[in-house]
Amino acid sequence: MSFKQFVKSKTFFIHLGLIVASFLLLLVISFFVLKIYTRHGQEYIVPDIEGKVVSEIEQMSEMKYFDLVVIDSIFKEDTPSGTILSQEPVADSKVKKGRKIYVTVSSLSGDELNMPLCTDISLKTAVQSLTDIGLRIGNISFRPGDISNIVIEQRKSGKIIRQNEKVRRGDVIDLVVEMDVNSTTTNMPDILGKTEAEAERLLWSAGLNVGRKTFDGQQDNKHSRVVSYDPTFKGLTLGTTISLHFINDTKNSYKKTLRQFEEQLILEQNGYEEEVEE
Repeated sequence: MSFKQFVKSKTFFIHLGLIVASFLLLLVISFFVLKIYTRHGQEYIVPDIEGKVVSEIEQMSEMKYFDLVVIDSIFKEDTPSGTILSQEPVADSKVKKGRKIYVTVSSLSGDELNMPLCTDISLKTAVQSLTDIGLRIGNISFRPGDISNIVIEQRKSGKIIRQNEKVRRGDVIDLVVEMDVNSTTTNMPDILGKTEAEAERLLWSAGLNVGRKTFDGQQDNKHSRVVSYDPTFKGLTLGTTISLHFINDTKNSYKKTLRQFEEQLILEQNGYEEEVEE
């Protein structure tokens, strides 16, 4: 059989069909293998993990598609150790399975600092000086004297600490304040709706101590807001300890809980005023 006859024969077309089919099958197999290898078409939404603690993030079901990589740690005031400060890729990005999420977390202790001089100045000024450089206020105690609201001692771990002694960002400083015996009370500052850091600074500046703090859900430095506190008196003795309750302002219950407590305060204040009039 000549080549020309073979090309026109049934056998040729059968072989040609088999070759084309094999080629197409090879293309299909290659496509699926490549798709599986590159995870083409399988994209996942990066969750928002900023403000959350690493130990909790590792338990999140959404994180099973990603690898968490800590690239840096820095100290941040009022932020628990291990809290995510930033992430890359950012939340809501679409990425492939197995993508690394690079994060910066808060460290347990901060940079070394020189202790500022906070004696012979007002309590409010001392609080600002300490918190501005990342130090925290521990216990504020009062001693009777001739001048009101002046810091007379600064202490760390029960011992007097002097100006320029070494401390670390995040260390706790106790203050002893002179108090006029004729002026032993303070007004409760407006802390409702404030963040943890804002509420603490307002309370310390007013001569009040921060006590137990409870959180409805995950503690979040950005979204956790004060919705109630105790005691609820408007006028308080200097040094009184205030307990705080926080709710995340993204929760549906936040505004309702805040409004209910505000109404409670109004009723209590009206009741107190009626008792005084009687």
